[in-house]
Amino acid sequence: MSYPEHPLINIWAVIADPDIPDDVVERLIDRQAARRDGRTPNPVPEDDKPWLARHIAPTT
Repeated sequence: MSYPEHPLINIWAVIADPDIPDDVVERLIDRQAARRDGRTPNPVPEDDKPWLARHIAPTT
């Protein structure tokens, strides 16, 4: 399965999803904080992508 290079993830849906492992949520929050602070975020681990893909925000 392939994923967009920079999809928009609904972070609140990820946080609220009880099936997503805590470490996946923590890494997502760390990447969001890096963007907020003007730093380059760490790449998304391949193992995290299927979890996060569940909450890709639709584009209009």
